[in-house]
Amino acid sequence: MTNLLSVSTVFTYIGYIIVAILVLLLMVLIHELGHYTAGKILKFKINEFSVGFGPKIIQKTKKDGEKISLRAFPLGGYCAFEGEDEEGNFSPSAFNNQKPWKRLIVLFFGAFFNFLSGIIFSFILLISTGYDLVEVQSVGASSINYEVLQTSDVIIGIDNCEIDFVHDDFMNSLITDKVNRSYSRYLGSNDELLQEQTFTQDGETYYMDLNSLIFNVRRDGEIMAVDGYINVIYNADGECVGWSLLSNEEIDDEFIIGNYKYSFVESLKEAIPFTCKWAWKILIILGQLLTGQLSITSLGGPVTTINMIATYTQMSFSYLLLLLPLIAVNLAVFNLLPIPALDGFQMIFVLIEWIRKKPVKRTVVNAINNIGLIVLLGFVILVDVLQFVL
Repeated sequence: MTNLLSVSTVFTYIGYIIVAILVLLLMVLIHELGHYTAGKILKFKINEFSVGFGPKIIQKTKKDGEKISLRAFPLGGYCAFEGEDEEGNFSPSAFNNQKPWKRLIVLFFGAFFNFLSGIIFSFILLISTGYDLVEVQSVGASSINYEVLQTSDVIIGIDNCEIDFVHDDFMNSLITDKVNRSYSRYLGSNDELLQEQTFTQDGETYYMDLNSLIFNVRRDGEIMAVDGYINVIYNADGECVGWSLLSNEEIDDEFIIGNYKYSFVESLKEAIPFTCKWAWKILIILGQLLTGQLSITSLGGPVTTINMIATYTQMSFSYLLLLLPLIAVNLAVFNLLPIPALDGFQMIFVLIEWIRKKPVKRTVVNAINNIGLIVLLGFVILVDVLQFVL
């Protein structure tokens, strides 16, 4: 029976791996579709639009010679423009013979489509599960915050500090910061500590001390600050080991909270700012990587991304709804970076050509791009290996 369960678990996880690969493929196809759409609008000649890499499985040739392909390896795709990597192609429809502003638009539209998809995915996330704000779902008569908080209150901050996921300021982290600042040690005597309410866990006795806390809430459309309470948990030495919004650790239904699900109109209004916040958060993380505040092990390549999507989706489908806008915005931001093999790198050389009225030799651009691609692939493999080794 155990072996059957193990086989079932393996096949279930393989199913989630397939879902993860399809998600990654969707994100890359959205990116390439951006290039394709802009190219078609601006009359660029497109030789092939491919779903996947490697040997072709199915290929259809349109009347204008453009090929639409499905290829064997589903980890991406590409949009191949006429003369994109060539020098000396004099066709007026070739990529490098188009005006610089047109090429910039085509190169930019890949990331732009990723960002647009991020807005759509953000809308779906906010309206279906919510993410950052917290809603009070129930306040029992035994709760320490009974008649302080009300059902349907939306908690938007703690102690006048706003919930802001960009800087990881969620409700739990804001309360933890408050506790660490104000209640890190029991302020009374040891005798007074022993008189506090207690509970036992793993053979240890803990003490709960009631303290004040300000909840910033939105109630019936009005923003207000209400004076509430928190139980700070101490060990026998008077050291803070945690906190609770319950009056008794054994009562788990007296105070119930959950993610605030945005309304349809709210989701429409917040989708763009929410997506922009993700982009800003990614830039902050990049800055931390460059300054050494985060290590290289914080990054992951395609294998890590697929594993992460599969793992979190297996835990809860709501995690997938969160990962969709995150991955979409990640692709948008990273593809605009001036790194060889990325769109941002190509855009830099188009801008140089536009300014100096003369293109940089294609052989030079291709050489830098190819070397950069090898380095980038090596880096991606390295960060994937580090995720599984460390």
